[in-house]
Amino acid sequence: MKKFYQDLLATNILHKPLTVHKEESFESESLKKEKIIQQVPILGEWEQIGRGKLVKDDALIHLKSPARFETYPADWPQDGDYTSFGMIGAKRIFANENWESFNQLKLVVTSNCKNIINPAITISFTNDGKIKVPDKYDREGHHVINLENKKTQEYRLNLSNLSRDAISKLEITFNANGSYMNLPAEWDIVVEQVFLETNQEKTNVKGWQLLENDLSYSHIGYPKESTKTVIAHNKHIDERFRLVSKENSENVYEGTFKKIDKTVGTYAIADFSDYEISGEYYFQVGDLKTKSFKIADYENLLKSSLWKSLNFVFCERCGCPVSGIHGTCHQDVYAEFNDRKIIFNGGWHDAGDLSQQLVQSAEVTLGIFELAEKVKNSDPVLYARLLEEGEWGLDFIFKTRLGNGYRLTSAGVSRWTDNQIGSMDDAKARVHNSPYDNFLITGILAKIYLSLPTESDLREKIASILEIDYEDALTEFKKAPFVHEPISWEHTYSTSKSTYLATMIWTAALLYQITDKVDYQLLVEQKLVELLACQETDGISLFDGTLLKGMFYRDEKKKVFQHFNHQAREHLYAYAMTEAQKIITDKELKVKLSTSVSNYGAYLKYLMNFTAPYPMIASGIYEKNEWQDNESFDKQHLLVGPEAKIEFQEQLVAGEQIAENYYIKRFPVWFSFRGNSAVLLSMGESAALFGKLLGDKSLTEIAYQKLEWLIGKNPFGQSMMFGEGHQFPEMYTVSSGEIVGEMPVGVQTFENEDAPYWPQFNNATYKEVWVGLAGKWFTLVSKLLEEEEYEKVIG
Repeated sequence: MKKFYQDLLATNILHKPLTVHKEESFESESLKKEKIIQQVPILGEWEQIGRGKLVKDDALIHLKSPARFETYPADWPQDGDYTSFGMIGAKRIFANENWESFNQLKLVVTSNCKNIINPAITISFTNDGKIKVPDKYDREGHHVINLENKKTQEYRLNLSNLSRDAISKLEITFNANGSYMNLPAEWDIVVEQVFLETNQEKTNVKGWQLLENDLSYSHIGYPKESTKTVIAHNKHIDERFRLVSKENSENVYEGTFKKIDKTVGTYAIADFSDYEISGEYYFQVGDLKTKSFKIADYENLLKSSLWKSLNFVFCERCGCPVSGIHGTCHQDVYAEFNDRKIIFNGGWHDAGDLSQQLVQSAEVTLGIFELAEKVKNSDPVLYARLLEEGEWGLDFIFKTRLGNGYRLTSAGVSRWTDNQIGSMDDAKARVHNSPYDNFLITGILAKIYLSLPTESDLREKIASILEIDYEDALTEFKKAPFVHEPISWEHTYSTSKSTYLATMIWTAALLYQITDKVDYQLLVEQKLVELLACQETDGISLFDGTLLKGMFYRDEKKKVFQHFNHQAREHLYAYAMTEAQKIITDKELKVKLSTSVSNYGAYLKYLMNFTAPYPMIASGIYEKNEWQDNESFDKQHLLVGPEAKIEFQEQLVAGEQIAENYYIKRFPVWFSFRGNSAVLLSMGESAALFGKLLGDKSLTEIAYQKLEWLIGKNPFGQSMMFGEGHQFPEMYTVSSGEIVGEMPVGVQTFENEDAPYWPQFNNATYKEVWVGLAGKWFTLVSKLLEEEEYEKVIG
C-alpha cells in the first residue's frame, strides 16, 4: 500500500493518471511461467488490406498510415457512427492449416508512431474448420495489443481455446482514429517476427474447475466477521492448510480441506471463517501458496480499489485533457435542436470506444456522490476528490438538459475528432424526450441531493430542476405510458414495464422525502401496487418440493421473467422497495411490501446455490417458452438474427432445470453482447439493501462476495480490475490504453454453454472496459460501508 500511496501523491491526488504497473498482470505472470517446447516461424508473403501502405523492406510487415483520412471507407457508415477513418493492415493466407499442436502466438513488434493516442494492433484469425472463427457475432478470434510506443517488444497470445483446426487467414491491423489534438501524426508499425509456439504451461480459460496447482481466493481479502474460504482442485481434499501471518511468518490458523459437491463440480474447500483477527496473511497448502491478503473491515479492504476505480473514471473524462492520454476532445460532437447547435462532450467516455451515454454518466455520478457521503468522515482526501469528480458528472447532466423533457442522450463515437465543427469528422448526438430517462435521471439527482451536506450549494442547483423535470416526465408518460424511444443504441432500450414502475416509485419516493408533497406519496402507493403485481407471489413448485417466489416478471402478465444480460438495473427493484418502505402509510400495502422484500431476498439466496462454491450468483430463472414473446425478445437481444431463438433454447437446456418448464441460468441468455460484471454488481446492490432492511447478514455477505468474484475468487484466479489484486489481464482499451482501475464488461460463455469462458483474447464486449462498472462498484461499496456503520451504531 505504501507504494500505491506514493503513486497517488505523484498524480497530485488523481489530477493525472496513476502509473500503470504491469508486473503482476496476467501477461507478465504467464511469461514468468512459460515453458516453450516448440517454436515455428510464420513466413511467406503478406498482402496489404485496407488503407495506408505496406512498406517493402526487410521487415516481415511494415505498415504506415496517416492518422486520419478526409473520407470514410466506402463500405462504412458515412455518418461516421461508431467508425474510425479506416483500417490499415496486412493478411497472410493459409491452406486450412491445422495449428492444434500449437497453443501460443508470439510477435515482435516495434511502434514508431507520432502523436497517436495509444498505438495498438489487432490480431485476427479465420478458421474454416469444425467451429468457424470469427463467430457469427464477430466476437471470437480478435485480440488487441496495446503497444509500447518507441519500443520493440515481444507479445504473446494464448491460443488454447481458439478453434484452429483449419486456419485460412491471419490478419494484423489497426484503425486510423485521429491524433492527439489533431496534430500532424503518423502510424508506423513494424512486425519483425511471428511465431507459433507450444507452451507446456497450461492456462485455464473455460469451465468451473480449477487447475490442479491453482488456488481461488479473494485478492482484496475478507471481512472480519464473514465467511472466509479458499477453493482448490479436488486433489487437495483432506490436505492440511495453513493461514500464515505476513508480518512474522507464523501460522495463525490450521485446518483441513473439506470435500464439497456442488452443481458446478467437486472441490476442496478450506474454511477459516472463525478466524477474525485483522491483519495481513497468506494461505498455504504444501508448496502452493497465495499472495498476501487482508482480514479487515470493509473500508480497509476496499480503499485502494476505490482510488483505482476513481482513477479510471477520471481518465475516461470526455472534453477534458487527461495528461498522458488525450487533450481536449470531442468539441465537434453536437446535436441540432430548435435551430441551435449544442456540443455533447463532457461526462465520461462510455467504454473501450469513445461513445457517450447520458444515462451511463449520470449513474456513475450517482455512485460517486453516494460513496463520497460514506467516506466523508473517515477519509477527507478521498471525499474531496470524489466531490470534484462528481461535480464533473453533474455539469454534464445539467449541460445536456434542453428543457420541456428534451435531453441530449447519446452519440456513437470511436475516433478522436478534430474539434472543429463543420469538418467531415463531426459526430451527431441524439436528442430525445424520453419519460423513462427523465424519471431515472431525476431520481439520480434527487438521491445526490439527499447525499449532500445541507450546506452544499449544489443542493440549490439540483433542487431548482427536480420538480420541473419530474413533471415533464409525468406529462409525457401520460401520453404514452411505458413507451420508450425506439432507438436500440440507447442504454435504457430494454426497459420493461416492471423496471419502469420501479424507477417511477424510487424517484417519487425520493421527491416526497425532499418536498413533503403528498402527490409523490400517492403516486408511490399507486405504482407500488402495480409493481408488486409483476412479482411472483404464489410460488413455482420445484422438483425438490419447495416453492420459489420473489422474482420479478417484465410485466403483470407474468409470461417473461425480468432478465438483465448486459445493461443491468436489477437494483432498481430494491431501490424502489427500500425507499417506498420509508414513506407509505397504507398498512395492508406495508405488509405486502414486507413480504415482497423477504421473498426477493430468499430468491437471491437461492440463486447462490448454482454457482457455489464460487461467489458469483446465477443470473436468474427462465421459462422455456419466453423466446416466443417477440416484443420482449427483440428488446432484450440486439444485433441478432432468426437463429437466436433456436440458440435461446439451446442455452436454456445448458442451464439447470428446476421444474417442469423452468430453468436456472448461471449466465444470462445472451448473443452478441456478453459479459456479466454489471449483472453481478447490480444484484449485489439488491442483496446489500435487503440485507440491511431484513437484518440478514447472509445477504450482506452475498453483496461483498460479488466483489470477491471480480477480484480473484473465480476459476481463473484473475482480478478483473486492472492494477488491483493479481493476475489482472490486459483488456480491450483500444482508444485510451491500459488504465489503472479499469474493469471489463465481464466473464462470458462459449457459444451456448452455461459455464465461464475467459480467454486471453480481449475483444468487445466481454473484455471491453466500461465506465459504468466503476459507478456500480462505488454504489455497492457505499451500501456495504453504510451497513458496517449501522452495525457499529447498534453494537
